[in-house]
Amino acid sequence: MTYNYPAMMLRTGLQANQGISLSGGDQKLRYLISGNFARQQGIEIGSDFNRYSVRLNLDGDASSRFRWGSSLSMTRVARNAARVENGSLGNSANGIQAAMQFAPFQAPKDSTGNWIKTSPSTEPVPNPIANALEETDLNTTSRLLGSVFGELALSPSLKLKGTLGGNFQFDGIHFFAPRTILDGGNSGRGWMYTGQGRNLTSENTITYARPLGPGNLDLLGGFSVQTWYDESVTATAAGFPTDFTNVYNLGSGSQLYPPASGVSEHALISYLGRANYNVADKYLFTLTGRRDGSSVFGANHKWGFFPSGAFAWRIGDEPFMQHQSLFSDLKLRLSYGAAGNQAVDPYQSLSQLSVGWVASGTTEIPAMTLGGLMPNPDLHWEQKTEFNAGLDGALLDDRIAFSLDVYRSKTRDLLLLVGVPVTTGYSQQLQNIGSIQNNGVELSLTTVNISRPNVTWRSTLTLSHNANKVLDLGTRPDSSGRAVPVLQLPPFSPRTGNFFDPPPGDVYVVRVGEALGSIYGYQVTGLWQRGDTGAACYLTDKTACTPGEYKIADLNRDGQITANDRTILGNSQPKFYGGLSNTLTLGRFSLDALLNFVYGNKVINAGNAYGCLDIMQANERTCVLDHWDSTHTNTMVPRPNRDRTRSLYSTFVEDGSYLRLQTLTLGYDLPAGLLFGGAATARVYVTGQNLFTITGYTGFDPDVNSQGGDPRYGLIDIGAYPRSRVWNVGVRATF
Repeated sequence: MTYNYPAMMLRTGLQANQGISLSGGDQKLRYLISGNFARQQGIEIGSDFNRYSVRLNLDGDASSRFRWGSSLSMTRVARNAARVENGSLGNSANGIQAAMQFAPFQAPKDSTGNWIKTSPSTEPVPNPIANALEETDLNTTSRLLGSVFGELALSPSLKLKGTLGGNFQFDGIHFFAPRTILDGGNSGRGWMYTGQGRNLTSENTITYARPLGPGNLDLLGGFSVQTWYDESVTATAAGFPTDFTNVYNLGSGSQLYPPASGVSEHALISYLGRANYNVADKYLFTLTGRRDGSSVFGANHKWGFFPSGAFAWRIGDEPFMQHQSLFSDLKLRLSYGAAGNQAVDPYQSLSQLSVGWVASGTTEIPAMTLGGLMPNPDLHWEQKTEFNAGLDGALLDDRIAFSLDVYRSKTRDLLLLVGVPVTTGYSQQLQNIGSIQNNGVELSLTTVNISRPNVTWRSTLTLSHNANKVLDLGTRPDSSGRAVPVLQLPPFSPRTGNFFDPPPGDVYVVRVGEALGSIYGYQVTGLWQRGDTGAACYLTDKTACTPGEYKIADLNRDGQITANDRTILGNSQPKFYGGLSNTLTLGRFSLDALLNFVYGNKVINAGNAYGCLDIMQANERTCVLDHWDSTHTNTMVPRPNRDRTRSLYSTFVEDGSYLRLQTLTLGYDLPAGLLFGGAATARVYVTGQNLFTITGYTGFDPDVNSQGGDPRYGLIDIGAYPRSRVWNVGVRATF
């Protein structure tokens, strides 16, 4: 008997989304009240999502010179995600990845009804069904977001405005693994995390507007202060007398781990100014400048100045355009400016302390010692400058509208963590090094294909291309102390656990002249075949040319396959991407369709490191049925070999191109007064999401990134949560 663990992990999940909003008021006071509740069962067992939200907006006119407004929203989110995604392989596998590796001949439970904790294979894969049903991993976030403003008109031309805002967030995690599953050990393990943070903002501006010469001048000046405060505490225990108390009595555990806590604060002060000059709505000039000071940087480098300028020319309003019928509107836009980035953790310009343990006889005593991060008193702003040229237009009496943008940007003084010599006593330092460049084109094209009283059809195409390149990586001293350019940072690994064997397990590289997210590994040119002897085997060790093994390119031609033979196997930057939407109306019916597409990017299908390498360490995928043998040589799947190194081979790097029908909605507008005792308008609709995907990618979904948003990491699939196909039926009414 066999068991289909992937099918057992997946289910059809139900979801519901209800919302209501009320609005009204008069000239002196206006209000909007809304509430929303959303609940969704995940398509993997053990996962779900709930969200509750309430919003209240008020604004009014206290007098002809003073107006005010406020906004308050409260949101509560609860998510259960018990070992469902983005883990690793082997004994760290999660969710669908573990289900694909678990031995299909093993039942989830033994004859007495107890969970089988691990797969009876060479690699002890944890039982994914047991983890999903028994483990607690509840993540909660409560957020209160509010703001209030007041604006006073000192004169028709001069206005003062002040805004106060706050964002208060409370996070919690409850994790508990009972003794019935692998994570729980012999007597259970659990921990609780509580964190809270606040972000306060005060912004004050003055504006002045008046006619000047042939146009109108609009000036703005002001300053803002923004502060962040976060604190957290974590408590962990194991060895519980019973699993029934879950995480709600950590003190009953026989193993109490030292609690962890932390506090961080940082602030940003900004002075800003803007000048707009408008000549007959035809020539538009804008100059802006802001000076920002951030506490996260070194004492002498906290401030940065970031100016920008823009010009727009409405060519369609020129006299020479009035005697043609092709263009109904045409506008040229030019802009150039700078922006700063301070998105790093605070205190990295300063020396930091951490806990170190000192032995005194048989007792370990905690003491404070230097942390692993080397301070950098010269830490300063990362700066991006960008030039943009755009053209907006409409043709044939607005039947065709387009927007074309071309941009070129350069980011310098990148904020990157780099390794430092161990002789310094540290392991890493956050530095400002190097620069990168982005060049791109963005096009939006809207056409009115049919426009009749009862039939309309409108289409919109968006198309984008971006080319990313590392320009330089700074310098470092050579053996004589002379500064030489750095051409490549040491290769590095994502959070891949046991996916790729060291040495080395690194799969990404940052190199001058190449794109960020460059994938780094061994180029496979085929498999060694019988008869590949003598000169046909270019390796010094002829036993490495065993038929059925990977034939790896010896790029440095030294007769050996070593780490020096790794090369860039592609990157995650697509050659182009975009979408195509169509809206068709026929009487009261409407049909909306959205297609998304990506072309030319690469994705690491890391699951194939176990699933298609034929190393016999866990349940493998059907691709290994195509492995090499003496009667089947026309294949790229190597022969069975449990000793094969699990490195990043080019066979794991796949084309991530796809075409997806993202949404399809069929709606019908009901006659007024038909529903709910007299609704002014009512609409019923059915929507399908993720209805089909055309792709050559062999994983669940080519639009995947298990690593997160760090641009140094390319796209990688580490058992990501599968994308669901969703059908919604809904009613929308207005009273």
